[in-house]
Amino acid sequence: MPIDVDIREHEVIGPLLKEAEQEGERKGERRGERKGELAVLRRLLQKRFGPIPSWAAEHLASRSTGELEELSVRVLDAKSIEDLMK
Repeated sequence: MPIDVDIREHEVIGPLLKEAEQEGERKGERRGERKGELAVLRRLLQKRFGPIPSWAAEHLASRSTGELEELSVRVLDAKSIEDLMK
């Protein structure tokens, strides 16, 4: 007869697994937010200035979520991609 035990119900291991799972979800959410911010900013740049130069794409790829959000607002007033990336 098989023994059916859920390790997540263990008094010591269970909370550790739950905490690790929650941290994984938070990391995934942050990664998703950053990816979404980058996608929106790229669309705005392409609409406003045309094709994005490779140097600008590299610059954007290295920015944090907060920095991408700030750039998304600043793109409205920027005269050029070069001006925006200052």
